[in-house]
Amino acid sequence: MDLTRDPYAEIMSKITLDHRPWRGNKDAKVVIVNYDDFQCPFCSHMHQTLFGEIYRTYADKVKIVYKDFPLYSIHPWANRAAIDANCLAAQSNDAYWSFADFIHSNGRQISGQQPEQFESVDRITREQGQKFGVDADKLNACIKAQDDSAVRASVAEAEQLGVEATPTLIINGYKIDGAMPAEQLRMAIDRALRDAGQAAPASVAAK
Repeated sequence: MDLTRDPYAEIMSKITLDHRPWRGNKDAKVVIVNYDDFQCPFCSHMHQTLFGEIYRTYADKVKIVYKDFPLYSIHPWANRAAIDANCLAAQSNDAYWSFADFIHSNGRQISGQQPEQFESVDRITREQGQKFGVDADKLNACIKAQDDSAVRASVAEAEQLGVEATPTLIINGYKIDGAMPAEQLRMAIDRALRDAGQAAPASVAAK
């Protein structure tokens, strides 16, 4: 083992974060990357945990970035949702997150068979775009094109990191599989903060 190399830093160096929507503190020393599937019920649970009490506590200390890992074989509209979400992200960070919030809270509304499922995803995408005033023509053209190159690049990157299922979180290089409880997630974030030379939030540290 080469003790001069930081394995966690090496993992983070293999993750492309450029041009990805983010929440939290853009200059934070702790970066949480979530490989997400919009149709995955466990991902929805993780999303609610991450952006509930966790986000309220750590928003100024972490940067949260979502990347795509749709499970093509079992989730028929997940890839469509990832592409459409990226169409929103190209114009508006806030529109992307509003879409993610909505889908992870209301995924059951996307029912029926294809193409009904795709139509529902596209409709929700346009509604979120309208809500945030994005260029409708550009958004519609992006939705119609269904360019999945960015999604496939994200999947390939995740697979190289050993990601096999969703959700998978990588916190400053430390990989966490599955939708963990909030308490365990707090412990992982606190550990990353300490390693980065920062203290946990007072409300957490006091526990």
